[in-house]
Amino acid sequence: MSITVTSLAPGFLIASPPLGDPNFDRTVVLLAVHGESGALGFVVNRAAPLTLGELLSFAGYGADKASAPSPVFVGGPVQPSSGWILGVDLEVESAAELIRVGDRVRITSSRDAFDALARDVQELGPGASDPKKRMVLLGYSGWAPGQLEGEIAAGAWLPVPMDEGVLFDVAIDKRWESAYALLGLTPAFGMSMRTVGSA
Repeated sequence: MSITVTSLAPGFLIASPPLGDPNFDRTVVLLAVHGESGALGFVVNRAAPLTLGELLSFAGYGADKASAPSPVFVGGPVQPSSGWILGVDLEVESAAELIRVGDRVRITSSRDAFDALARDVQELGPGASDPKKRMVLLGYSGWAPGQLEGEIAAGAWLPVPMDEGVLFDVAIDKRWESAYALLGLTPAFGMSMRTVGSA
């Protein structure tokens, strides 16, 4: 008997407090892909210990980029040395290198997207607003077939619809609470739900 998986992507996964896994404590994951073959997502509220400028400088784009102050995010524990760009209306040479997440949000790890970001950092200057709202993420979060469904059933995650406002306009340290607020809930509600569910 085959089980049909209803896709939760695009959406957010909000970590229930306390999740128990330090990689995901108080996190909001942008779920980009979800289906019978598993799931792929990116943590969007955990800053890495380096700035975008430092990352671009380390990646060989030149020391002149080192002043770009934007944060870099820890996208997840899988392949932490892999780099990804999340933004709106991103374009790359090969459509196969682009993950479409909803109507406008796109994710890619293509080299030409990083080249374009480095050029734009130079042209826009430090602290300027990026019209594509790009975020750089290191690593990703992945689930084997059925694994995410099991974690949701156990109360580890609360799935909610994706919201671009929470993703791009809310301060990093407020995204977890803001994602809960999408359903009119608070993290305290998640704690009481988890406690009841695990009794």
